Amino acid sequence: MVEVLKSSFEGILPVIEACIKDCSFIAIDTEFTGLSSNELNKNSLFDDGAARYIKQKDHIKQVTVSQIGISIFTEVPKENRYEASTFNFFLFPVSIGPVDVRFTCQSSSLRFLCQHNFDFNKFVYDGIPYLNEEQEILFHQALDDSLMVFESENNFDRREMKLLSTTIAEWLATAKEEDTIRLEKPAGVSDYSIYTQLRQTFPGISICCKDDTHVECQKLEESKRISKQLDEQEKERILDGILGFTRVFRLMVKHRKPLIGHNCMMDLMFIYEKFYRPLPDKYADFKRTLNELFPFLIDTKHVSSHLRPQFKETELFNNTGLMNLYQAFSSKEGMYIVLFSPSVSHSHAYTRYKNKSMIHEAGYDAYMAGYIFVRLAHLVAMQGVSSLVATPLTHRQHWVAMKPYIGAINVIRASINHISIEGPDPVSVRPEWLLVQSKKRAYPLKPLQLEGMFSAYGSVDVLLQGNREALVAVGNHRCAKDILTAFKSHNCLRVTKYVAWKHSPVARSLLWTSALMSGGVCAWLVWSASKKDS
Repeated sequence: MVEVLKSSFEGILPVIEACIKDCSFIAIDTEFTGLSSNELNKNSLFDDGAARYIKQKDHIKQVTVSQIGISIFTEVPKENRYEASTFNFFLFPVSIGPVDVRFTCQSSSLRFLCQHNFDFNKFVYDGIPYLNEEQEILFHQALDDSLMVFESENNFDRREMKLLSTTIAEWLATAKEEDTIRLEKPAGVSDYSIYTQLRQTFPGISICCKDDTHVECQKLEESKRISKQLDEQEKERILDGILGFTRVFRLMVKHRKPLIGHNCMMDLMFIYEKFYRPLPDKYADFKRTLNELFPFLIDTKHVSSHLRPQFKETELFNNTGLMNLYQAFSSKEGMYIVLFSPSVSHSHAYTRYKNKSMIHEAGYDAYMAGYIFVRLAHLVAMQGVSSLVATPLTHRQHWVAMKPYIGAINVIRASINHISIEGPDPVSVRPEWLLVQSKKRAYPLKPLQLEGMFSAYGSVDVLLQGNREALVAVGNHRCAKDILTAFKSHNCLRVTKYVAWKHSPVARSLLWTSALMSGGVCAWLVWSASKKDS
């Protein structure tokens, strides 16, 4: 694993680009500052794909990505082996010029990160910036605006820039024309701030941020003094620095390598919102565009959940959580459940995770997702193959076997178990809702009370329809059956299967309307007939 910070990003980027260009597939994972912004955004068994998207869309706009891991897997030809090069990026949103990102934090999420040794100093002080396309346009317009003068609102920046300016002024007092000075670049201060502020203060020098650690200044002859405005090369360097991790995202899109995640719907939505464009209002637009960006998406949570019934006799799929699957598949049984299972190793210089478990560090979680994909792909590809004719398989053969799972993204606690980014979502296989009605006026229904009563039988969610009526969504058919049986003779509650045409207020209203219209037509016919008879 390589830890990537703002101070080291430019130096490592060419290595990352080379790895992406030559790899077989990329696994990803993200960590963020909040899981749910309010009670209304909680996951529910009532949710279909569109409802879940809207809930998460509103939440994702309010929080930010604190860390992203990419683990780049490359097949080693003729060795039945994959090598993983893993990068763990600390990210921090831009706060410069016209772009000043605001985000919220959830205390439980921050506590969770603390429990897993997340370094908040690296996050804030050395986190890599990023922009989506909307923010990039805004920032580019500001760079092109000849009237724009940057004034930092950050006390730390002002203090550091004042110290840097003082040092340059003292040097200029004795410097000769063409003399140069190399100074340490203030940590956390952007190239944009350095270029614009020093250009305004010292028009008689040229300024160049040679790398991420030093600033080089040269005293110019009177005739060579330059404009206070930025030239195109300076603008490009500044913009590249502000784009930061967005440049990695664009490399991933450009090279169109298979993208692997585990239970990754939120990861994908964060990636879309923060590095591409604001999430669209329409769920269908999101799916279509995501499919265009990453046409080869696989969610190992969905794959493992789908395979679990076929491998009941093993214990590999008892728990399809990321860590549990990784431990199962890296065990002796998991590695040799089928013949010629490929080995997976860390590339040279990427060995931090070799003998250390660092669960919930984004890079480590990305590596685990990629490792699980290799095991699942080989397991699927070898189904039905006799041991007498079995041979090691190539990545191409693994990928062909996994094609049925492309574009299927797991959804937890919803009316469907996955969404499809390639077309319509699957039909729900959950049981029908239950309708709960109070038998007594003095017994109003309360969601928490009902959840407490019904959750003893399995996963449930309650949606109140009024003081005396509620809908209940259940996790499985056994849970529904047990609740109906247990409350069959309840003193205060009537529990029945929900029938849309019978119980829906809209359906009932339509039925009454139809009945009234039918009655009116009948009355008119009777009246017409009697009038003719007379």
